[in-house]
Amino acid sequence: MRRVISTVLALAFLASMVVLPGCSSAPEEKAPLTFMQFFDPECPFCQAMEPIVASLRTEYEPKIESFQIIDVSTDEGRVQAEEYGVFITPTFFLLDADGKILDKISGAATEENMVKFIDRGIADVTGEATGSRETIPTEGGTEQTQ
Repeated sequence: MRRVISTVLALAFLASMVVLPGCSSAPEEKAPLTFMQFFDPECPFCQAMEPIVASLRTEYEPKIESFQIIDVSTDEGRVQAEEYGVFITPTFFLLDADGKILDKISGAATEENMVKFIDRGIADVTGEATGSRETIPTEGGTEQTQ
């Protein structure tokens, strides 16, 4: 009986040491990427983007270092908008760990295109980027790659 208990305990210990793919208990390391949205509460394009940005925040905030939403109708927001050269809202930036602008979208975009925007930013900062960039279509603005 003692031998059976020892064997069961040994197997339980070994099983606890095995990490199945996708079942790691260790937290994933966040990509060194900052997502910034400059918005104005009165802007119809910004209002249209609110549910998309909320969905993006839920999906990507756990995966990237920083997810910032900056209201340009505040004094602090206006200063930051001026610092980044924001002239229209919404405007979205992706910054690397050093604060360098990797990518920018000015104007509203679909959720699919915003996912592509963030995913390629993550690929850029993690060294997984391949191929050339495609232009992301927007309404009321332009996409710019750095």
